Amino acid sequence: MLRLLAHRDFPFYTPKGALPVGGAVRDLLLGRRPSDLDFVAEDPERAAEEARRRYGGTLLPLDPKRGQYRLVAGGLVLDFAPLEGSPEEDLLRRDYRVNALLWLRGKVFGLPGTAQDLEKRLLVPVREANLYQDHLRSLRGVRLAATLGLGLPEGTRKALARHARFLQAHPEALPARERVREEISRLLLSPRPAFGLHALERTGLLGVFLPELALLVGLPQGGVHHLCAWRHTLSVVFHLLWLWPKAPLEARLAALYHDAGKPLTRRFDPEVGRFRFLGHAEVGAEMARAALSWLRFPKDGVERVQALVRRHMDRPPEERKALRRFLLKRRELLPDLLYLMAADRLGARGVEGEAWTLLENFQNALEEPLPTKPLLSGEEVMALLRLSPGPEVGRALAALLEAQAEGRVTTLEEARAFLLYWRDGRQAQAPRAPDHPY
Repeated sequence: MLRLLAHRDFPFYTPKGALPVGGAVRDLLLGRRPSDLDFVAEDPERAAEEARRRYGGTLLPLDPKRGQYRLVAGGLVLDFAPLEGSPEEDLLRRDYRVNALLWLRGKVFGLPGTAQDLEKRLLVPVREANLYQDHLRSLRGVRLAATLGLGLPEGTRKALARHARFLQAHPEALPARERVREEISRLLLSPRPAFGLHALERTGLLGVFLPELALLVGLPQGGVHHLCAWRHTLSVVFHLLWLWPKAPLEARLAALYHDAGKPLTRRFDPEVGRFRFLGHAEVGAEMARAALSWLRFPKDGVERVQALVRRHMDRPPEERKALRRFLLKRRELLPDLLYLMAADRLGARGVEGEAWTLLENFQNALEEPLPTKPLLSGEEVMALLRLSPGPEVGRALAALLEAQAEGRVTTLEEARAFLLYWRDGRQAQAPRAPDHPY
């Protein structure tokens, strides 16, 4: 039943008794250089130990009872699993035909139909029943399509939709949250995240793995928004990467969740004659925090996404000094926030020009880098202003840093003069104690 697909060398060391299979072989046929290598072997532990002697690195026993081992060596990850039955039986248990491949002595073998899938760049399950052997396989399929540029033919879409309905009816079958997180991350970091997210929605998998975002589907917005809230979100994700192809994961997650609060804040405003979403940024920030924490994303990343979502509706001033103050207060979120704001405008109608004005103003304002610390230390400020340790010292330092950002203070002498003036101004504004009535 196996078919010879190609004659090709395998450019990695292959331990005795091990066979390269799966995604690494697929990537070689697609012209990609793999970094994750999968092997099946009659004795996986011995094969993994032999690879360790060749590559060095760290050998991890993932599940010794099941014979699963991992070697991490440099930029390579080598996974070893037992060969159960014949090579053909092993391939028949895999998820998709483009992954049901093995290399043996300079030849690549696959299942019937695999050659056509590779030629037409399609993703087709080996058997639909295989999706139910590991309930992450449907989500992984969409991620593979987005990463490898594969199409999802009608039969695949229907199989994924049936699996999605099964998971909706059997939440106890959902895979571990950490595994879901990894697939979502890899989908967002793929070359076509908007395509992958759209495929999740069309197959019903969005409601399974990101149910809070499924509420955006079909939600009308009005105003400058000609798209429903979900399609607008896809547009923002697309435009973010169009503007910033190397956007980090946190920026992509912020684009995905930036309007998550709209379904819960949608209210009709009779004064303007349409629905509005007042406070959706704050609500969306909390939703993003809860959802990403549930998926066990790292705490620092969750907090950054939360802050980006909360601040994405801020209105930057146009005047240069005011804009530099604006950026200084949000410097920890740069440049992610700038690109998110611009992408949000490109995803609407009639305000696209604001995106270019926004980016141009930002670029001009940041020609001179923002200051990273005050010119004077806390101890110097306390000595100059005769202050004891406390909040007033922090306020003085913040005021000095803001003046530096505006360009009003550039030297130590100017810094000292500014703080003395700042102190006198605060003292003049302080309320005076009332005269004693007696």
